[in-house]
Amino acid sequence: MLTELYEYAQKQGLTARAGFKPKKIKAYLSLSADGKFLGIDPPLEETTMAPDIGTAALGTTKCNLLVEKANLTLQIDGKPNTKVKHEFFKQGLRSGAGAEPLFGVCLRALEDPETLEAMRAALAERKIKPGDPVGFEVDGQKLEKSTKYYGWWETYRRQIGGAAQDAGQRCLITGGMTAPMRTVPKVSGLMAVGGHTAGDAFLCFDKDAFASYGLDHSENAVVSEAAMTSVNAALRSLIESAPILAGAKMLHWYKEPVEEKEDILASFFGRRAAGEKDNEEGYARKMDTALAAANQLITSAREGRMPQKLQNRYYIMPLSGASGRMMVRGWDEGSYETLYENIKAWFDDLRIVTYYGKGLCEAVKLSRLEYRLLKPAKAEKSISKRMADELAGLQPRLLYSILHNRPLPDEVGERALRYIRSAMLGSGDQKQERRPDLLACELLKAWIVRLQREKGGKINMKETVNFDYPSTAYQCGRLMAVYAEIQKAALGDLNAGVVERYYTGASTAPAMVLGRLSSLSHYHLGKIENKGTRIYYQNMLDEISCNLTLPLPTSLTLQQQGEFALGYNQQHAEMYKSKKVPQEDTGENSDTDESERKS
Repeated sequence: MLTELYEYAQKQGLTARAGFKPKKIKAYLSLSADGKFLGIDPPLEETTMAPDIGTAALGTTKCNLLVEKANLTLQIDGKPNTKVKHEFFKQGLRSGAGAEPLFGVCLRALEDPETLEAMRAALAERKIKPGDPVGFEVDGQKLEKSTKYYGWWETYRRQIGGAAQDAGQRCLITGGMTAPMRTVPKVSGLMAVGGHTAGDAFLCFDKDAFASYGLDHSENAVVSEAAMTSVNAALRSLIESAPILAGAKMLHWYKEPVEEKEDILASFFGRRAAGEKDNEEGYARKMDTALAAANQLITSAREGRMPQKLQNRYYIMPLSGASGRMMVRGWDEGSYETLYENIKAWFDDLRIVTYYGKGLCEAVKLSRLEYRLLKPAKAEKSISKRMADELAGLQPRLLYSILHNRPLPDEVGERALRYIRSAMLGSGDQKQERRPDLLACELLKAWIVRLQREKGGKINMKETVNFDYPSTAYQCGRLMAVYAEIQKAALGDLNAGVVERYYTGASTAPAMVLGRLSSLSHYHLGKIENKGTRIYYQNMLDEISCNLTLPLPTSLTLQQQGEFALGYNQQHAEMYKSKKVPQEDTGENSDTDESERKS
């Protein structure tokens, strides 16, 4: 894991100098060459690399140099600890002035009471907070961007205990001899998934339980400072662009670089480019483009035009934060070629006819599918919070099943069925049609298809209705859909019709319910005035009845309940595919719940 991150940083040119960290500066204190304060200059839009002494800056005596909180740089609040750290800041400038004369200019400004007070007043006027990082610039040159002080900084860090001393152990990443780092620098970017505001460390050994054989702190997993700097640079880059799924940042990368259009996982996870808005409509198009590009790449490699590309590998590492530590929630790797085949198989297994029979559903993000695995609940918690709480244990297993083309956990089928039943019950006096949720049906279809494939038998579950499906549960679902449509044709929309009153019972114990519905359907057929319509529905009932095995089951297994739901959905699509679809509902996957849209 560490080695792959290190190699990624090397290949992407992400390596940084040891003892530096990217920082976002809020304002620059501008000085003239003779130390006069000229005013406050605006910050850079991007982050800048600045000296950093790691966790030593969290103590009571030391702070970072050149770029630090305004309170410590200018000693704003006058507290004893602030004064000690301010003096440390000035001592650093004094020590480095021989290497970079501009340090001396800043030091003179800080030691002049009038200049110091002017800088404090200017920051207050510009509403720069004491906790905001500030930097210096002299005659327009930003101090941290100078290269003259690099050699001095390496020596100074060792003097103040900010760098490893003796090279006596072997680095786990590079294999070279090195001195173990006392503490590993932290990386920010995980606040949305439980991370600390000050960042989180990838390697931690601050508890006795993490130590062994009398080794102390990082001696338990020795890494060189230069190698860990590269690893942290890779982590920062990957965290920044990683989407969030079930409370974790989904980091991914490849052993060999791939073009953006060939990055299957970026499209699969729905990762957005910087500044790009979330566009659900474009997801299917991007996924199709990525799979087509991957297929072309693999074909070229097989034909010998790019043989090295066939050996490429992917890496996936979900990350979250906990008490200042990075929590690796999983790890998966495999060949690029297998990744393409399995991702394609996933979307093939999901694909199902739309509710009104007008084509097949388009591909959607995994996060939208996972929403259907949540418990029915009022919108009290945010969706992201609920997904983190409820799917933390299921999401890694689901992802493994997708990436390795394995059967989905039965929990997926159970939760998707729960979501469908909740949607079918209805509430109040709403007269809108109750129907199985399409995305939940997609999950059910993929779950059942993979169960059938695992058993080595025929894949009977199709995208559209299968009249000869060898399952009484599936045929019962079809029958239920026809009963509901007959009632609608006879009586119109009702507050509580066949679906709301009987769907849950029929989908678990059809023998207890469908007899009653059969009697009702005879009554409803009599209410339909158009003779052709009556014959149309009666022929459907006769066809389905011929495929039923009697007696009807008194209870259905979990898989049979899923087949019932899909039979209902696909039979409805079959009945409507030649009808005019209501304008407000085209049957596409645009039925995101209001609470989901708000999230």
